[in-house]
Amino acid sequence: MNSPYEGKFNVTQRFKGSAHDGLDLVGIDSKEIHATADGKIVYAGWENPNNHYQGFGQYVVIQDSKGRMFHFGHLSEIRCKVGDTVKCTDVIGIEGNTGHSTGSHCHYCVRTSLSPGTFLDVTQISGIPNVEGGPYDDGYRPWQQTTPAPKEDHSKEELLQELKALYEKYS
Repeated sequence: MNSPYEGKFNVTQRFKGSAHDGLDLVGIDSKEIHATADGKIVYAGWENPNNHYQGFGQYVVIQDSKGRMFHFGHLSEIRCKVGDTVKCTDVIGIEGNTGHSTGSHCHYCVRTSLSPGTFLDVTQISGIPNVEGGPYDDGYRPWQQTTPAPKEDHSKEELLQELKALYEKYS
């Protein structure tokens, strides 16, 4: 599964094709929205700068190497700009309630262009279940990634001697 969130999230509206071309998602552990594909930012801003209550409100679109357009709508904050190159998991914005929205969430969809009506099945691409509810969890938690312990090159006694020497030097 590849979601725009790190940690847990809920699906509040499912993908219904032309009736609803994406998933509405609400972050539980975090409200940061992460890129779900490597690519280039091709749009970052208001859907309608003259009417902030229309459509996606503030949104970001990433185009991947296959030409697919990953849309992230209703953001309260955008943290990228057109022309930026992003990697999967880079933070691109913050979940919000902008545009035609009834509460804080991210409308996540994949299209073949910037235009409505060119949707692809986001559930097949992302692996997110097309079922309202949750919580769902894709397991992405960068703060829990651990670095393997270094290989021991010295014995414990050698390390203690080095520490003792450093202590005496700086005491």
